[in-house]
Amino acid sequence: MNVLEYINSSGRKVLEYYPPDSIMLDQHLILTQNRILTRNMAYMLLEKRVSVNHVTVIRLLDFDDLDGIVSRNVQELISTKTCTISWNLEYEGNWWFWSLADYDTLIGITRNDESN
Repeated sequence: MNVLEYINSSGRKVLEYYPPDSIMLDQHLILTQNRILTRNMAYMLLEKRVSVNHVTVIRLLDFDDLDGIVSRNVQELISTKTCTISWNLEYEGNWWFWSLADYDTLIGITRNDESN
């Protein structure tokens, strides 16, 4: 961890650490309660691939930031394969390669869609 929070060049706080185990990432690709991610918690990872989207369940092992890039080390729960996903904290657009979500948030989104 380099800082307890990161404010991007637009003046928006996009990262805040909640020691010892959580981080808030205010980015549209984080679909969790209050955009909080916690170590050792399970999340769904959606990856945009060339021919099809891929969904897998992962566990967040660790996170770090360096020079405006936040990295998350994750482990697939079924294969136990580990990898690092990262994102530029300065990016303000809507385009993305991957997204993380928790079960409660996805259920809430589904319920809101059904009630409309």
